[in-house]
Amino acid sequence: MGVERELDSSGTLERGLAVLEHVGQHQEISTNAIARQLGLSRSAAYRIVATLKKLEYLEADRTTGRVRLGTRLVELGARAMAATDLHRCAPRYLASLAERSGETTYLAVPDADAMVYVATERSASAVTLACRLGTRRPQHATSLGKAWLAALPEPDRAERVRRMKLESLTLKTIIDPVRLLDELVRTSRRGWAVDEVENEPDVGCVAAAVRDHTGRPIAAISVAGPAVRVLRRLDELGSTVAGTAAALSLRLGYARTQRG
Repeated sequence: MGVERELDSSGTLERGLAVLEHVGQHQEISTNAIARQLGLSRSAAYRIVATLKKLEYLEADRTTGRVRLGTRLVELGARAMAATDLHRCAPRYLASLAERSGETTYLAVPDADAMVYVATERSASAVTLACRLGTRRPQHATSLGKAWLAALPEPDRAERVRRMKLESLTLKTIIDPVRLLDELVRTSRRGWAVDEVENEPDVGCVAAAVRDHTGRPIAAISVAGPAVRVLRRLDELGSTVAGTAAALSLRLGYARTQRG
């Protein structure tokens, strides 16, 4: 009996993990689709999804009822970052960038259609901002998100934008997919992205993508502060943040791979 109970528990765990991975791959999906695509009975799928929602590993869209990865997984992901080379190396680059810019700097990683803030540094003259570690912000409305999207291969970038929900957060948020794609092309060419009060009122940001040793964009770093201070220094701060992101990418092996 004990062995059977252990096997049942193991099977439930495996199915639960399979559901989480499947949801992660599809961004948002209905429970019926999960059951059909994973070969689960509807009752089993609904039971597993209900448990994962209760534990905050999944969350449901209030309008469609479709599920997506939840806040608990974001928290775990942020903690897992502490064990990576990126998270170990980033603080000194963020600190140097904060000192040079006189503003607040952030490191964020992608999660579905959002960026999750996982590290920050402030200069002595920086204004305190509302964004805390673990906060999620939509990619289309942030310089961090646009920097990461612009570093993707063009087909991947276009596919992501096509399925995104481009919700308006301020009067300046880009919600037209064609405009967003044009902005990402410009971002890719110059090497840094800008948030011109698109995510929060009165806040401006510039950001650049960080790549791993394969050249894949895995994060982005930004300089953020009052829009009146940041947006009048765009060329200067853009160049500085792009240089810092390139140096961090080099530390992670990107340039060495490209030369090799």
